[in-house]
Amino acid sequence: MNCECKEQEKRKYYQYYDTPDGCDVFKKVLVTSRYGAIAGLILSTYDVLMYSHAIGLRQIMKRYSFHTVPLVLMGATFAGVANGVQHFRAKDDIFNYFIGGVACGPILAYYLGSYHAVLLGGLGLGVIGMIKKNAIENNYTLFPLVQGHMGTVRSWRNDYTFSPDPRDSLQHTCGSDK
Repeated sequence: MNCECKEQEKRKYYQYYDTPDGCDVFKKVLVTSRYGAIAGLILSTYDVLMYSHAIGLRQIMKRYSFHTVPLVLMGATFAGVANGVQHFRAKDDIFNYFIGGVACGPILAYYLGSYHAVLLGGLGLGVIGMIKKNAIENNYTLFPLVQGHMGTVRSWRNDYTFSPDPRDSLQHTCGSDK
């Protein structure tokens, strides 16, 4: 297995596909755990504010841990198992991602509270993993980046008018001696 890094643009954080599969496994586990934590915190915030209306720090932390911990564990399990299976099999193909997705089935079953999710959820996550690996190998995007018409959060600084304000081009002579 070749773990040489390609020349990447300089950034301060690591992404999952910066190195080939099977290399930097601990970093890959941290990345997928981070994705699970972000999704869990968003879902937990929605749950606390809109659905469960938890009152008190203990109940709020319970709801946050109920959603966030399983999602973090599923991310870590996927990365660990998919890369571990690749080391075991010494092959880099979509079957590794399938096994990584199936390994997340029991955690999903606990999270959903349904024994059916062990098999069905594991198979579903495995198929999703296979689709993602196929997209990476064949260089196509599953979710394209759609640019909004207004730009970013800082777009209020841009001038979107059709013509400039004529008052800006006038000479301001107030207070000057002419």
